[in-house]
Amino acid sequence: MSEMNVDLNGRPLALRTIDWEALMAPKTVAVVGATDTEGTQQRAQWIRVHERLSARGATVVPVHPTKPDILGTPAYKSITAVPFHVDLAIILVRQPLPILEECLQCGVGAAVVFAAGFGEVGTEEGAIAQRRLEELSAGPMRVLGPNTNLNIFQPWRQDIAGKKLAVVTQSGYQGRPIVQAESLGIPIQSWATIGNEADLEFADFVGYYAGLSDTGAIAGYVEGFQDGRTLMLAAQKAAEHGVPIIVIKVGRSDAGREMAKAHTGHLTGSDAVHDAVFAQSGIVRVDDIDEIIEISGMFCHVDLLPAGRPGGVAIYAMSGGTASHMVDLCAHAGLSVPRLQESTIEALGDYIPWFLFKDNPVDSGGAIAALPAGRAVLDLMYDDANIDILLAPITGVFAGMSDALAKDLIELHQKGSKPVIAVWSSPIRDDPAYRALCDAGVPLFHSFGAAVRGIKALVDFSAFVARDENPFADVPLSPSGGGEVAGALLAGGRTLDEVESKQVLAAFGIPTVGERVVATKAEATMAAAELGFPVVMKVVSADIAHKSDLGLVALGIDTPSEVEQTFERLVASARDQCPEALVRGVVIQPMVTGAVAEAIIGLSQQAPFGPTILFGLGGVFTEVFEDVAFRVPPFTRRSARAMVEEIKGAKLLHGTRGRPAGDLEALVDVIMRFQSLALEVGDQIAELDVNPLIVLPDGQGVVAVDALVVGRPEEGLRGQR
Repeated sequence: MSEMNVDLNGRPLALRTIDWEALMAPKTVAVVGATDTEGTQQRAQWIRVHERLSARGATVVPVHPTKPDILGTPAYKSITAVPFHVDLAIILVRQPLPILEECLQCGVGAAVVFAAGFGEVGTEEGAIAQRRLEELSAGPMRVLGPNTNLNIFQPWRQDIAGKKLAVVTQSGYQGRPIVQAESLGIPIQSWATIGNEADLEFADFVGYYAGLSDTGAIAGYVEGFQDGRTLMLAAQKAAEHGVPIIVIKVGRSDAGREMAKAHTGHLTGSDAVHDAVFAQSGIVRVDDIDEIIEISGMFCHVDLLPAGRPGGVAIYAMSGGTASHMVDLCAHAGLSVPRLQESTIEALGDYIPWFLFKDNPVDSGGAIAALPAGRAVLDLMYDDANIDILLAPITGVFAGMSDALAKDLIELHQKGSKPVIAVWSSPIRDDPAYRALCDAGVPLFHSFGAAVRGIKALVDFSAFVARDENPFADVPLSPSGGGEVAGALLAGGRTLDEVESKQVLAAFGIPTVGERVVATKAEATMAAAELGFPVVMKVVSADIAHKSDLGLVALGIDTPSEVEQTFERLVASARDQCPEALVRGVVIQPMVTGAVAEAIIGLSQQAPFGPTILFGLGGVFTEVFEDVAFRVPPFTRRSARAMVEEIKGAKLLHGTRGRPAGDLEALVDVIMRFQSLALEVGDQIAELDVNPLIVLPDGQGVVAVDALVVGRPEEGLRGQR
């Protein structure tokens, strides 16, 4: 990448440009390792590739060192012996590295590496092979794999209506049930099984598929991401095209993380940070195969909600019990089930008996579904101005009712002006009505809960796209004055003392408490008098991280004599407890009073995302309640405000039980300035903690009264790709 495409920490600001034709639409293909030996995997793969890519118009030839032909197709002894330019090499041999070297020499456009035994095995030999493979794929030739298969060349049905589902998985067998959703009326765009991602990664394929006009959704099974920034860039591109990404990301548990590393060699990273990135990037996370199929399929068959629409759900139920259940689930998910318009309620009275509920949710009593009145009721609900989505659970197969309701839902779905969502909760799947719903492309769920989660994903992603915010638009491209000041303090990767740490904050406009560093009792009393009593006194040393735990912090010092006594005590105590520590002196600070709350804001390195920001309640609450939220830069001000609201302690910041509300706008300002710090010098910092960050009443601001910066010797680790 050029300098213009990376930020100040060396991370990309745009997805790399890839010539996809060599992989996705090759004109010439060489299959290295093809054989006609009965019973071998390579024979089956040759047949499959030859049939599939020849059907697309490609010239497909085998490469074998001794055999003159493979099942009637003339073979070449090596890739260098092929007399024409090769767009794509499919490498089936166990030792692919020498073949890749030949491919690179011959100018092959892309290669697929089937073999395993690289980074995923966890051995030094495997790591060396992985590094060499990455070196070979750092040039013009793109590489898919290793440890992959040939699903990307699989043909798909072309007779299914709707936009198409693109599937990207790091596991072949986890992807197979997703693409088998063709049987549910979900058209498949393509299926990329990406393996170890020595070169082409999840984000590359997301960016490619999102740019295709007929992609309706992207479904992924992921064990870990190669690069957190490219994932965020790909999600931004997908959102700009209105294409949702729905993923299963394993690694929530310790056991899951270990298995993921064993499978693909990925470092999976903190699950809470992944959740935060998914939320800020508009990525939908699900936990099982059924949900990823059903939610992805829904997006392929409905349009996003118009900008500004709240996502009001109308529930058409065949019984009061179903209605109650669905309303509870919607309420728990935060979905709106609004009242119908009075005119709609009045009109429903012509069709629904007096003893049944006529507002939202509508209880049809079941029998109405078999009558013309059933369609009239659905039309009234569908056309109501308060409604954006029609949800109709079909609770069991009942001849004359479930089939009639399915027919009406299909016709409403085909109108296309509003999403129509059906739930087929019966275990009977061979019913003609079920097949009719699938064939017509009506979004179909098999449980109430999954349907509600799907609708929530539709509402949230529609709102995300409508906001049209690109956090990458304002990333700094040249160092600010603050960045230069902070960079000088951080040079060498050392740990800073409290005073130096706050100088890093101040360089980015983050308010810090006034203070004086003193070396004698006389200086201490003079500083306290200038700052005003009461004061706080602390030992200043980069070698002592947790001063409070050692009794090296004194609060509420009221008189000059107390200042002198405290100075002597703090210095002596530091000398006794930490004899090896270099003590710079004692810092004197005015006591900050009137706090609404104490918060913490921090920065740490989180794989695979790099500098990551944490926010939560400070003091003892941080470790006791673990009530924190995360964001990975860059993010918008809206996202920063949402970060504050995510923590349970947000109620304190809004004011409770007569306490004043905190200055939330000033708090969000600090988070955004903290982000600027992370974007400019974040890679020079291993850890930065501001605890406490005092939140004062509304209009009075916030102030950092303590900070710790642990430097990081390695700079610019991401670099250019």
